[in-house]
Amino acid sequence: MTDAPMTAGRTWGGIASVWALAVVGAVLVSVSSTGDLRFSLLALALAACCLVTFVIQLATTRKVGFIDRVGASIVGALVILGGTGLYLSIVALFGG
Repeated sequence: MTDAPMTAGRTWGGIASVWALAVVGAVLVSVSSTGDLRFSLLALALAACCLVTFVIQLATTRKVGFIDRVGASIVGALVILGGTGLYLSIVALFGG
């Protein structure tokens, strides 16, 4: 095994794939569920994103930058799903 740095494409590809999973989860939860179940499903989608993050980042077998890559993936998914939760709360509050 070499200690050559990962290319930017591989680094951002793993991060962006988790973000894409979060967007897909947010859309599915928004469209297919109603009421308070939405927020439970958003939390479940975040848990799935966390698991997928670890699988993707551990599959790279690179130690250097692991925490940065995992942090970027999870924070991005949290922002996406949190924004969706905020949007759904506002819609529910104002009669959507």
